[in-house]
Amino acid sequence: MPSRKKIPIRVKKQDLEERKAQPPAAPVEEGVPPVMEAEAVPVPVPSPPPTEGAPEAAEEVVEELEKTTEELEMWKDRALRLEAEMDNFRKRQRRLAEDQVQADKERLLRAFLAVADDLARALSADGVDAESLRQGVDLTYQSMMRLLSQEGVEPIEAEGQPFDPAWHEAVGTVSHEEAGVEPDTVVEVVQPGYRIGDRLLRPARVIVAT
Repeated sequence: MPSRKKIPIRVKKQDLEERKAQPPAAPVEEGVPPVMEAEAVPVPVPSPPPTEGAPEAAEEVVEELEKTTEELEMWKDRALRLEAEMDNFRKRQRRLAEDQVQADKERLLRAFLAVADDLARALSADGVDAESLRQGVDLTYQSMMRLLSQEGVEPIEAEGQPFDPAWHEAVGTVSHEEAGVEPDTVVEVVQPGYRIGDRLLRPARVIVAT
C-alpha cells in the first residue's frame, strides 16, 4: 500500500483572524428549512369612495344663492319706494305749511283792509271838524286794537312798572328824585310795546328813572 504524502497548507494569518472575527453560524435543525429574509411587498392604499350626492348639494347652494339674491332685490326695491314716499311726504308737508302761512297772511291782511277803509272814510268826509275827526280816528284805533287782540297780540304794561330789559327798551333817563319814583322805574312810554303770549313782538320804548 503506497504511503500518503502530507502536503503542508499554509494559511495566512490575516485570513485566520477574519474567520475568528465572524460569528458562528446558527445550527440548522434537521427537517426545518432555513428562514428566508422577507422581501418588502407594497400594500395598495384604497382610494376614497366617490362622494355621493355632490351634484344635488351644488344645486341646493345655487338655489339658495338665487333665493338670497331675490330677497336682496326685493328689500332694495322696498327701500327705494319708502325713500320716494318719504320725499313726497316732506314735499306735501312743506307745501301745506306754505299754504297755511299764505292763508293766515291773507286773512290778516283782509282784516287790516277794514281798518284802512275806516281811515279812508274819515279822511274823505266833508266839513268834518277836529272833534269829529278825532272821534273817527279813535274808533279806527279801537277797531285795530280789537283786531290785534283777536290775533293774540297784547300791549306790554310799562308805565309805573319796574324796568324789565326783557320787555322794555330804555331810550332815556331821568332822576328818580325829580320824577318822584323809585330808581329803575318806568316814568314814561315813548312807544308802546306788544307781545304774543310769552313771545316779544316789539319792546316798549321807555324813559327810566335812575
